[in-house]
Amino acid sequence: MSEKRYGLDLTQGRVSTLLLRFAWPFVAANLVNALHGVISMLVVGQFTSGEVISGVATGTQILFPIFPFIVGIGTSGTVLIGRCIGEKDDDAGRRAVGSFAVISAILVVFMALFMLLGREPLLAALRTPEAALPSARRYVKLCTIGIPFNTAYGMICAVARGMGNSKAPSIAAGVSCGVNIAMSLLLVGVFGLAEAGVAIATSTAQIIGFVFIAVWMYKRKLPFTFSAKDVKADPASVKFLLRVGFPLILQELLISISFMINANRVNILGVEASASVGVVSRIFNIAGVIPNSFGAAIAAMTAQNNGAGKRDRAAASMRWGILYAATLNAIILICCQISPSAITSLFAKDQEIVLGAASYLRSFSIDGLCVAFVFCMNSYLSGCGKSNVSMWHSLSTAFLVRVPLSIFVTGVAGLELNTRLLYLGFVSPLASVISLAICFIYVTWYNRKNLVLVNL
Repeated sequence: MSEKRYGLDLTQGRVSTLLLRFAWPFVAANLVNALHGVISMLVVGQFTSGEVISGVATGTQILFPIFPFIVGIGTSGTVLIGRCIGEKDDDAGRRAVGSFAVISAILVVFMALFMLLGREPLLAALRTPEAALPSARRYVKLCTIGIPFNTAYGMICAVARGMGNSKAPSIAAGVSCGVNIAMSLLLVGVFGLAEAGVAIATSTAQIIGFVFIAVWMYKRKLPFTFSAKDVKADPASVKFLLRVGFPLILQELLISISFMINANRVNILGVEASASVGVVSRIFNIAGVIPNSFGAAIAAMTAQNNGAGKRDRAAASMRWGILYAATLNAIILICCQISPSAITSLFAKDQEIVLGAASYLRSFSIDGLCVAFVFCMNSYLSGCGKSNVSMWHSLSTAFLVRVPLSIFVTGVAGLELNTRLLYLGFVSPLASVISLAICFIYVTWYNRKNLVLVNL
């Protein structure tokens, strides 16, 4: 394998070891990012009440709609820049980065306005418990400060991934997480600022993460000459970014909406149910780190290798990514099955919340194994420019399986809370199994059609 000044050449070397070398910084970075939420919930759970836990959990759901835009446009930027580097086309690379910068700037403005104007309607739509409403309102308001910086951070990381560099984002995330931990403990544990302290710590950490990655990009430079005059919209680049990015945005946005609908149903059940599901959502972000990380690496490897005309290597990266992600998430699943209450007790003091969260974690954790397959295949398809396929199967399972079943389970009369949460937890794995079947069929057909030798 060859390493250039700006990152790895993903078109050379043994795929299995190159993928690990490229993916582990993503795992570290995403694990650190997930720890932001986990630590926030741990601190809130140990130093505050169930109402604050519910408020922070609901506030987190309100913030979810911003991430589809970061993920969708970021992935399309990674794929486009990776292709240009694989093709060794510096001119196209300049146009790609310039167009990506323009779209990112527009996105930053849109995200901030969306959250400022949409906070109250979203809190109402989620049926936020009355006791938790003040905490949720303050949490979202203060977290909005960090949105522009978090968006810009995500876009710069997307450029780095396309260049074959996965280390810089992980270091930036580590610095950001350190700030978050220190400030959360200080503001919540020492000064008792509850949800406000968590939100201030999160926003400050996002600002520092952005500054770090921006300085790195300025000093490290791109693999081709680039200046301020190149920051303009190139029609071909913009078309590609939107063609790949829009289906991903729509997919992630509507999936977020489906989870918000689920949150609406859970919040109707009361503070204890809301807090229990919120705790598990934060905990289980860690299980999502692994397939997300390998997925990011697969998308970049697929883009560079397709640009270089090496489709077999692209498909091999998907196969190895599935193997690595599924193995690691299987270990997490086993831990969640052995002692779920020992895990959830770290995040709440109220025994009813601890047991409710444990019931939900036991069934919901199965989804971690399922998404290890789905995320890796989706990333491969995105790297091939087929993000519309992952969009359609994800939306179908979200609104034809996840939402109807969640409404049914939360509406069944006579179930005690723990039993209801256990059944509710099975909904997401079932939706993912259906997505997995669709992905498997399409990927196998796509590889055969394009005479790719490596299949699942």
